[in-house]
Amino acid sequence: MQKLIRYLKQSIPRGLIASCGIRGKWPELDLFHSDADLRITTAGDPAEPGLFVCFTGIRQAMGGIGAEEFVRSTALPGYSALFVSDLERSWYNGFEPERLSNVLRPRIKGKRIVTIGNSMGGFGAVWATTVLPVDIAIAFAPQFSVHPDIVPGETRWTEFTGRIEHFRHPSLEQAFATRARIYTINGDDDEAHWSRFPHGPDRQHVVIEGSGHDPALSIKKSGVLSELLATCIGEGDALEVLQRGGLPVRAI
Repeated sequence: MQKLIRYLKQSIPRGLIASCGIRGKWPELDLFHSDADLRITTAGDPAEPGLFVCFTGIRQAMGGIGAEEFVRSTALPGYSALFVSDLERSWYNGFEPERLSNVLRPRIKGKRIVTIGNSMGGFGAVWATTVLPVDIAIAFAPQFSVHPDIVPGETRWTEFTGRIEHFRHPSLEQAFATRARIYTINGDDDEAHWSRFPHGPDRQHVVIEGSGHDPALSIKKSGVLSELLATCIGEGDALEVLQRGGLPVRAI
């Protein structure tokens, strides 16, 4: 694992990502797909063996980490990236799952796929394991569900969730039964969600005390985000990295 982290740090161009303590970014984003409720942009060389599929949050950014820095955090050696935006902010209920897999099919074949996202995007990163051949999902502050019958006390996003007419996937229960290795990094405001996450040998759930609904921001401030991503990509121990960063973290 330390060799992987050293490799990433040595190989990433100078200043790759401000949120990881290195500055730089993808040179540009290109439009890959766009319709009324789904927009996908792309960056990097599609011939690379690894592929990030990044799901944007309700504000089309990564919580306390802005949209540009979210883009930067995936500009790693050996990877290209796709950025998926649910324009209806429907927790991916607004379109048929097959539409996403059909759109992405030309880019995902034979790739090592890592999904990532925050809040609604974190939900998307885990949900995508039921739709795509995902190897690793990294979810910051994901919801287990926004269905009012499943998490009745959740009222923070009713402006958007109240518009969902049909829940194609009412919770992440089926997603946690997939083959993917799943990491969730949670805030203490979200116990109604992370207390429902199933456990297993390829599941690691942690909570950062005092981070509210913004664990990504706490990690950014601690300076260990790049190491955390490298560790998750290498299927290592996320808890250990966060502890080294001095964060008040515990396993769930």
